[in-house]
Amino acid sequence: MRQHVELLSDSYIVAANKPDEIELRFRIDSGLHINSHAPKDELLLPTAVKLESLHVLNVAYPAGKPFKLNVGKGELLDVYEGEFRVRVKLAAPKGTTPVSGVLRYQACDTASCFPPRTLPLRFVVTGQ
Repeated sequence: MRQHVELLSDSYIVAANKPDEIELRFRIDSGLHINSHAPKDELLLPTAVKLESLHVLNVAYPAGKPFKLNVGKGELLDVYEGEFRVRVKLAAPKGTTPVSGVLRYQACDTASCFPPRTLPLRFVVTGQ
């Protein structure tokens, strides 16, 4: 199945054994958008990051951008387009830790939406 979003980084260096922050950088295919983490309509799927293998303290999403639909009543959505970054505050042990997780999202163009997708996330965090 084709993904419409990609993770742009595969490794991070953080301070070991104390809270630190990484930025997960994502790119959305040209001509598409995905709902932000806080869409304006409760029926829309919010974008969400879930990580395993590390103690995650906080996930901070960027503000979405307004996007006016060209169909229906021209509703205003809250979306991500192009590149966006999600800040993750975490605590990592000393050494290298493989991290896995997912980005749950729904990609749309100006007229319709694709089924919701789950992008597997795999990267390495090195605590120094």
